[in-house]
Amino acid sequence: MIQTAQIIFILSVLVILHEFGHYITAKIFKVRVEKFYLFMDAGFSLVKKKIGDTEWGIGWLPIGGYVKLSGMMDESMDSEQLKQPAQPWEFRSKPAWQRLIIMLGGIFVNIVLALVIYTTLFSTVGQKYISLEKVQKDGLAYGDVGQKVGFKNGDKIVSIDGEFIPDLKYAVMGVLFGDNIKVNRDGKEINLHLTDSQKGEIIRKEGKSFIQARIKLDQIFIDSITNSKSTSLKRFDKVLGINEVRYTYYDEVLNESKLHKNDYINLLVNRDGKDLNIMIKTDSLGTFTGNNIFINQNYNLSDLTIKEIQNNESLKSGDIIISANGKISNIDFKKQLEENKGKSILLKIKRDNKTINVVSKINKSGKLGIKFDNSKLDKYTVVNKMSFFNSINEAVRLSWSQIIYNINSFKLILRPATGAYTQVKSPIGIARMLPDEWDWEFIWGFTALFSIGLAFMNLLPIPGLDGGHALFTIVEMITGKTLNEKAAGYVQTFGMIILLSLMALTFGKDIYQLVVDKLL
Repeated sequence: MIQTAQIIFILSVLVILHEFGHYITAKIFKVRVEKFYLFMDAGFSLVKKKIGDTEWGIGWLPIGGYVKLSGMMDESMDSEQLKQPAQPWEFRSKPAWQRLIIMLGGIFVNIVLALVIYTTLFSTVGQKYISLEKVQKDGLAYGDVGQKVGFKNGDKIVSIDGEFIPDLKYAVMGVLFGDNIKVNRDGKEINLHLTDSQKGEIIRKEGKSFIQARIKLDQIFIDSITNSKSTSLKRFDKVLGINEVRYTYYDEVLNESKLHKNDYINLLVNRDGKDLNIMIKTDSLGTFTGNNIFINQNYNLSDLTIKEIQNNESLKSGDIIISANGKISNIDFKKQLEENKGKSILLKIKRDNKTINVVSKINKSGKLGIKFDNSKLDKYTVVNKMSFFNSINEAVRLSWSQIIYNINSFKLILRPATGAYTQVKSPIGIARMLPDEWDWEFIWGFTALFSIGLAFMNLLPIPGLDGGHALFTIVEMITGKTLNEKAAGYVQTFGMIILLSLMALTFGKDIYQLVVDKLL
């Protein structure tokens, strides 16, 4: 429900302000606005009220919105009005330059909205992004497909088409957009060139997660095992190596394990301070974890802040646990909970800048009834605090880079071999990607990103979109000729068929995936 509420809120903000851009420019040039709708009112509307010349309403179909201008062939396909003589308040009676401004009004407002949001965020909470430089400090870990197309674990990205991209998410997309990826491999620079089919394989099988940070083995442990009878491993074991060979990174263990598909391996683990060799059977993919064993990161408790209290009267939101029965690490904390189910535990906590001791009850499931805010654990995140004027400059730079990002994404979609077109999502698909907690900082940042995307999409010269109307108006300004009513109707109909077909395909794909995920 929270994801649904988020996407409805974001779409409402974007659609209302986009349509307001058309509305206000139409009013400036004295064009009558007959309707202003949030969402489409095909057949009927949920709410409507006429104020002056304009009917304001909310439609039942959440796929956009519209303003209906007098004397304009638009999504309503109402051509009857155009058969009458042009009136001074009609869109068609205005000079071409005024009509062009009205058509581009929504796009302009979308860009301004993104600039305002980014400027506000950067000047208050700061600009936040995951640093590629920090992530690849020890090199990067690549998925199976990434390694297949030429990357090797430990490679560091030097540049993409001659440019270093500091933000990890844009660097990952840059690999898919770029023609020349330069990596540092064991101190030597190597150039990689991915074909469209290789990019398509990455997109289909691994997506953006094909690049990840390398994780050292001494930083992780086995946190849970769903079926302990199916494995000789135990909770809190620390993996050290395979077949007597010790490794430094977890990806090295995984790669070695994959060389022994459907075979037995000697997994070297540390259990309660002792090194042991455990005979493990790998699956058909060569993994020893499958869907049964879950790995977690080890860290100091003091890096965490209690975010939520569920069933615990001794702790408060905002508390920081310094130690549990004298233990300071996450793995030791979880061991204490496991060993003391139904008992009490002595916690040293920091509350209101004071250190105090608290005795807290552990339930029978080995839980304290608390939830941590683990945002401090993200050691790869960079936060740039900016002045208001620097925030404006950075907002402009980021918005422009996102326009280029959308252009490159569109180019990728138009190359069938990449299969990028299969990743286009409807609002249903987008909603499923949103967090399941309401986070205003994330929501506004996503709204700004989405606003740039909406501006780009509407700028495409497709009949039925703002860009299509603008293109015909520009042609008119150059040639002095306009499309006749019949031709305009055909063009508008063709454009609407394309748009509705694309929407049907994306909605159908996302609904199918939603149903499959619910059933399986």
